[in-house]
Amino acid sequence: MDHTTGLTTPMLKEMPVMAYKIISTIITDQADVDALNAAIALASRMDAHLDIFAITVSHIETGGFYMGADAVLLADQTKDAIERRDKLEKWINAEMQGETVRWSLQSAAVQGPGLRDYITRHLRFTDLIVTARVYPGNEELPTIIEASMFNAERPVLMIPPGCEAPNDGGRILVGWNDGAEALSAVRHALPFIGESAQTDVCIIDPPARGADRSNPGGAIAQYLMRHGAKTLVDVLAKTEPDIAEMLLRHAREVGAQMIVTGAYGHSRLREAVFGGTTRSLLELADRPIMMSR
Repeated sequence: MDHTTGLTTPMLKEMPVMAYKIISTIITDQADVDALNAAIALASRMDAHLDIFAITVSHIETGGFYMGADAVLLADQTKDAIERRDKLEKWINAEMQGETVRWSLQSAAVQGPGLRDYITRHLRFTDLIVTARVYPGNEELPTIIEASMFNAERPVLMIPPGCEAPNDGGRILVGWNDGAEALSAVRHALPFIGESAQTDVCIIDPPARGADRSNPGGAIAQYLMRHGAKTLVDVLAKTEPDIAEMLLRHAREVGAQMIVTGAYGHSRLREAVFGGTTRSLLELADRPIMMSR
């Protein structure tokens, strides 16, 4: 009964979880091939359009050079970035040969200070950004991931080396702390959660105070179940200082194929945010990690 109008409200069928319709991937090097393949697989499975961004960056530190040297170095750095961009674009076109997914490619060679602005302007209108996980030797990825979440305000799925896109019907682990960032990550991950066989809500050392204290994870579990997800709440004691390692170990124990969590804190990813949890996950993840803010 609708108590506002007095009319009987018909039973509503469960609405299907909306799939991603625009998936973007940012490729900075041929080493990001796993991220590219994951983005292709997801776009194909979800019938989404795939936007591929091939980005190379030129860096120059001015000062300490004779007059005119900065212009020479800038020209050399820019030329190198353009050559790497062209090579990367050619490689991506070769990789995409024979793919049936709808896709487009946009390539750019940008100056280091302009990278954040480029990401903000071009990646705002997408549903999901797929990148490689942070790895040694790629100094652009932390800035790209940070700008995608904090500036473009888009969820990011990071694919570690050797990993594939999360499978339809796999198991998902949600790192939950009852915060706004974690809830944002869960909402953005609903297309994955709706496909999963089970979603584990993992709470480490729940607070003694707060709205969630009497039934830790109860509200988010109910939210997910109403979206059709089979949900289990795992409450763990904090037995070691690194929460990231605890999440990763628990994910391995339950067989979760991906971890969903918020990008915590007001600091940036290069800093020790949330006790280093975000940064540790970025560096240590052995399975796809989805984050948002």
